[in-house]
Amino acid sequence: MRLYAATTSWLCFAVAILSAAGSACAADRAHGLASRYAGDAGIAEDPNVVFVEDFEAGSLEAVTARWESVQNAEIMSLSVDVPEASGGTHSLLMTHVGGRSTGGHLYRRLLPGYEELFVRFYVKFDPDCFPIHHFVHLGGYHPPTPWPQGGAGIRPNGDERFTTGVEPYGKQWRWDFYSYWMDMRSSPDGKSWGHDFINDSALKVERGRWICVELRMQMNDPVTQSNGEQSLWIDGKPWHKDGQLISHLGEGFPHGKWVWDSFLPDPDGTPFEGFRWRRDEALDLNFLWLLLYITDAPPGRISRVWFDDIVVARRYIGPINSSSARQTASP
Repeated sequence: MRLYAATTSWLCFAVAILSAAGSACAADRAHGLASRYAGDAGIAEDPNVVFVEDFEAGSLEAVTARWESVQNAEIMSLSVDVPEASGGTHSLLMTHVGGRSTGGHLYRRLLPGYEELFVRFYVKFDPDCFPIHHFVHLGGYHPPTPWPQGGAGIRPNGDERFTTGVEPYGKQWRWDFYSYWMDMRSSPDGKSWGHDFINDSALKVERGRWICVELRMQMNDPVTQSNGEQSLWIDGKPWHKDGQLISHLGEGFPHGKWVWDSFLPDPDGTPFEGFRWRRDEALDLNFLWLLLYITDAPPGRISRVWFDDIVVARRYIGPINSSSARQTASP
């Protein structure tokens, strides 16, 4: 065990030096928390895990009782459609009907608050799902509130809020971030809407199958620096383009250029400046918002989205381990 830990630490150090890609190194990704727990069985007891929602509580009422804010529970139901590797028998189905509402959400605080978090979830979009306006968010409020706050189009001050959404961008159906923080730019209309960073149409959102999505956020420390980071994995894989890792952003990487509120990765561009998520140490990562927000769907248009196997942790989690034998890794 000591030899494994020493080897892993050396690999992480070497990868960080070679790639300047921060703490989520390749060795961590190869031995994510989920690799220890076949079908995620027992993962909730891992000391690195903050919250787990597998929708196996027995009823929708028992599930929603675990969340602090529930919007439009009438569009939610438990489904027997689950990811192939899942150890459970139920998922959460949200069924949006155009003209009736803009969707629904589950929201809860992650207390006492954290400097770095990973959230992994599985999602499946019906092939006929209408384009989604906003999706799953991770972030922080100061003070933490038992409900999601507003602020659309408004740049945060750096002492009260920040947030990043994982978005299946509109009609393009591509994966990207959607971030609000104190140093964000303005849009052509003069407002500050959420910023995107990957901007690659090849990173497609595949409808009709279960997808493993994982988001990592790391706070800037000290608060005077812009050394905050965020990362995205789809089915356990980061995203590269033109020789760059573009789904992991931090101080100095990747290279690219800004066009209004969109960062366009380009190896010939300038290094990304990093994230100054906060200017006050009291602001940290402290909420998860499972949001299905659909606007402009034609009246009567039915859009179905399934969620399952949500894990929030202080280490990289990775896709569900589908093996029958539990693997071991150093804590």
